[in-house]
Amino acid sequence: MNVYEFLNTHKGVMEQLQSLPVQPSDVRYLELYKEYNRLMKEGHKKTYVLQYLSDEYSVDERTIYRVVKKFSTEVDI
Repeated sequence: MNVYEFLNTHKGVMEQLQSLPVQPSDVRYLELYKEYNRLMKEGHKKTYVLQYLSDEYSVDERTIYRVVKKFSTEVDI
């Protein structure tokens, strides 16, 4: 599959992505966000969750705040 075929096949999804406040590279944070939600639902303190995820995913706490804010944003489709 070449680039044209890929874009043509996924045209609808790509058009939606242009209107959302995300970038395709944000896909790397899906598991981090999933684990953040799980830990918070289990009742862990936010400082523990941030430190744990920071160590686990090798990102700074500010990045985690940014990801959580971005992924929690409601979007209209």
